[in-house]
Amino acid sequence: MAYDRTRASHIHAKIHTLRGEYFRHIQNQNSLPRNFKPITHNAPTLPADLLTDSAYSKEKPRPPRDTREALFVPKRVEKPQHDLTTNSTWRAEALSLAIPTAAEHYTVPPLTLLCLQTLITTFDADFAEIVPFIPPHLRQALLRWAAVHRPLTNHQLRVLCSNGHAAGELIVVGPNAIVREEYFRDSDAEESQSAEWESDDWLPPPPMHTLVLMSAHLALSAISTLPATLTNLALVNINPVSLHRLPMTCPLVECLDLSYNAWLVGEKEAQERLGKPQWSRWHQLRTLGLRGCYIPADLILEVNKGRWDDVRVVK
Repeated sequence: MAYDRTRASHIHAKIHTLRGEYFRHIQNQNSLPRNFKPITHNAPTLPADLLTDSAYSKEKPRPPRDTREALFVPKRVEKPQHDLTTNSTWRAEALSLAIPTAAEHYTVPPLTLLCLQTLITTFDADFAEIVPFIPPHLRQALLRWAAVHRPLTNHQLRVLCSNGHAAGELIVVGPNAIVREEYFRDSDAEESQSAEWESDDWLPPPPMHTLVLMSAHLALSAISTLPATLTNLALVNINPVSLHRLPMTCPLVECLDLSYNAWLVGEKEAQERLGKPQWSRWHQLRTLGLRGCYIPADLILEVNKGRWDDVRVVK
């Protein structure tokens, strides 16, 4: 008897149709949903991504609960984080401890400050020719304003502070300024001063008493060249420095500001770095700024050891 392929395919199709009708009949009897999948005993029971990193990821995608959520719930977009240290408001607040007048907000700025702002914005290229005619106290006012609103570059600082400072103050704000070892060793200034010593009208410039470094890079070798006459020292948001060398280099410091330094945020690193300086060498220390830093429990006791008046710690 010959095998009839057409008849066999017709029989298989009819059997398949009957099985489908029987399956739907069972679903209707048991009130099962249409997308119900029967359990197959020969299917794998473990997840396919068991040996991959996605199986242990904490941020697994969650399927939408319904169609409305899938269509209308927007995806969460993370906003980029802005660097607060580039904000003039943050710089004014950071300077408020070392130089309180730098944080003053004028409703109507003084006429002198308006004129100085015009000079630095209008005659930027010829600024070096104008600076010699600006008195030291006005250079100081311009330096304070620029530190908050328009940080100066190294070249502009050298032009404005021809003697290394403006009326005893030097404010260096990054990231366009960097303090190297030769910054406080200006041989040209010494030669120009020696030529004027013979004049009867020559008066020596006042010593530097205030140094503020903010968001700038301080070379490690420059610490030993810091002026010993400093009474106000602020190292705010700078690179890690050797704090144990400061008491020997600047023994007359009255206000020391170490605020907002990332290397003083962690507990272990802060204890290690703040425990190295010999705080007793700073006999004149009155204020210690540690805003945004971790303060060890025994630091205040160590700082105030052997003092009649306690040091004010600004947190």
